[in-house]
Amino acid sequence: MKTAYDFLNSYFDKIFVISLHRATDRQMALKQHLEGLNYEIFWAVDKKNFTVEEVIASGVYDEVKALRFNRHGVRKLLLGEIACAWSHRNIYETILKEGYERVLIFEDDVVPNNHKLELLPHTFQQLPKSWELIYLGFLQNEEVTSKNWRKKQFYKLLATFNAYKWLTRKHVNNLYPKPYSSHLRIAGLHDCTHAYAISRSGAEKLLKAQTPIYSAADELMTHEVIRGNLNAFICNPTFFDQEDFVRGHVNTDSYIWS
Repeated sequence: MKTAYDFLNSYFDKIFVISLHRATDRQMALKQHLEGLNYEIFWAVDKKNFTVEEVIASGVYDEVKALRFNRHGVRKLLLGEIACAWSHRNIYETILKEGYERVLIFEDDVVPNNHKLELLPHTFQQLPKSWELIYLGFLQNEEVTSKNWRKKQFYKLLATFNAYKWLTRKHVNNLYPKPYSSHLRIAGLHDCTHAYAISRSGAEKLLKAQTPIYSAADELMTHEVIRGNLNAFICNPTFFDQEDFVRGHVNTDSYIWS
């Protein structure tokens, strides 16, 4: 693990971990999970400090667009989803303001896959210089499979009839990962933002797309990837999980949902 963390320390201009001031339990866990990593806490926007009405009135959040493009049906973003998306957007603004070229971003419930981390330096060596987004941890569509072809045909049919506002027939082929190298796949539709890396150009694109906020943080990345706007990759194997995954996806201590 020391070798992998040393590599990350040298590869990235900055390593941020998003955390709420009140999430002291998670910050204690980080000291163990990320020992040896030169990270900085990036203080998150707290859903307790604003209302939906306030962010709509100020232009921070576009609820009309959120209702139109939500992948999970016509529903508004939860207050916690807005706060999470806002926190990630603040990081993109910081990247551009400070002139960082490569930044690693974690959420404070991240857990390393210690037995896989030794593959991390070799995985990054396979990246093209033009990469803009790398998922080091994620959920859904982990591997290229033969079933993906049949799913694509189904989604093409739905897209033909405009069943999804966020998906057009043109972009169905980008829904699933594609082969790239031994430890990398070209990204498709993936969930979660607990561990990802972004370049300066990637941050610029995500900031533009999320101003005003209309999408959950991971949904935003999905939209931009399937539209072909980001040169994005997933790692295989994944190097980081969420604490929630480890405990069986129970969401009992989620600062978004609770």
